Amino acid sequence: MMGDAEFVFVLIAVAGAMMASNRVRYDLVALIVVIALIVSGVLTSDEALSGFGSPVVIMVVGLLIVGEMLERTGIAHTIGNLILGYGGRSETRLTILLILGAALLGSVMSSTAVVAIFIPVILRIAADTGLQQSRLLLPMSYAALISGMLTLIATPPNLVVSDSLQEAGYEALSFFSFFPIGLVVLMSTIIYFLAFGRKLLTGFAHDASEQTMGRAKNRQSTLQFLDDYALLDQFHLVEVVSKPRADLEVIFRDSEARVLARSRPSNQHSQSDAFVPGMELLPGDQLLISGTRDELGKVSELSSFKYLGAVTEANGTQFHSAERR
Repeated sequence: MMGDAEFVFVLIAVAGAMMASNRVRYDLVALIVVIALIVSGVLTSDEALSGFGSPVVIMVVGLLIVGEMLERTGIAHTIGNLILGYGGRSETRLTILLILGAALLGSVMSSTAVVAIFIPVILRIAADTGLQQSRLLLPMSYAALISGMLTLIATPPNLVVSDSLQEAGYEALSFFSFFPIGLVVLMSTIIYFLAFGRKLLTGFAHDASEQTMGRAKNRQSTLQFLDDYALLDQFHLVEVVSKPRADLEVIFRDSEARVLARSRPSNQHSQSDAFVPGMELLPGDQLLISGTRDELGKVSELSSFKYLGAVTEANGTQFHSAERR
């Protein structure tokens, strides 16, 4: 007869297989594990459900909400734009700002989410400056990991340790208990990458013509990819003729169409930004929208907008950087 320990190992293997298959939702897998532990008698119902009332679990849920808020409100993308604006074409400044930006965000949200947010930002910076992506991606990923050492809420293990200490009768960790050590490690990381780390990574593309050819190749491959999978007709350009009276979220409320990016022309070049709810729209702005032609009917019929057609290599150039975010 299978003992409790053997049953738990088998249950872990089954749960891991279900998650690896990507066919069963993770929350459903968690519920299956809890129910299996109760039915098997390994845990009582009180023991199996006690975790849902744990302060650590509630805190982690709150952190996920804060992280989603930072992404949905555009704050994270704004930080990326500031890094590009202040960093310019200097690899040193960009490296420092990316490390500090990733560490700052990672101190109040999931480091995995930070990496997901910064990857498209770095790809855009690399395309605009000619820097090799690896020279920016690796420092950012290290900073996201180190951010877990800056605050108590930066990573769930910190909360678990603090809660365990409190249950054992010791004083709980404060919000900045890890900060002095984390700050030293973060500064050491910056110094290391500036002094030694960059020498171990690939070089810098100095030739402007090489940069231009690389961008054109990326645009062409992206459009070719969409065309190969019959997706090219799913992306359209719409011009803002006059300031709309209703938000685009209201216009597309019952539609599958989504606004992906906004391009605003200027004297030198067009400025493209990923679209976020509440973004200001002015006459002359162009919108990149995904959806079928029929789903765009609501927009093209309004006097505030003018349909320009499906995205092509010629008319979609200004959205190249925004698509990478």
